[in-house]
Amino acid sequence: MLADVSHPSWGQVVSGERHIQTSKAAINLLIQSSKMSYQRDPSPANLKQLVAKMHSFFTRYESTFTEEIAQIFQ
Repeated sequence: MLADVSHPSWGQVVSGERHIQTSKAAINLLIQSSKMSYQRDPSPANLKQLVAKMHSFFTRYESTFTEEIAQIFQ
């Protein structure tokens, strides 16, 4: 089961503190887009919104991206 949206690893991925290695374009685009948005606006409100977006994506496709999810929470 996927960790709650409040888990700190989500924010670490968005801010670039935690790196995910994958060849899957959808994840790379999501992460890169989130990082760029966070760099433009590092406010807590924007971080919360970006984390929610990422959490929603991984919740929807949890069974498809198990390796990447494991990297997020290592």
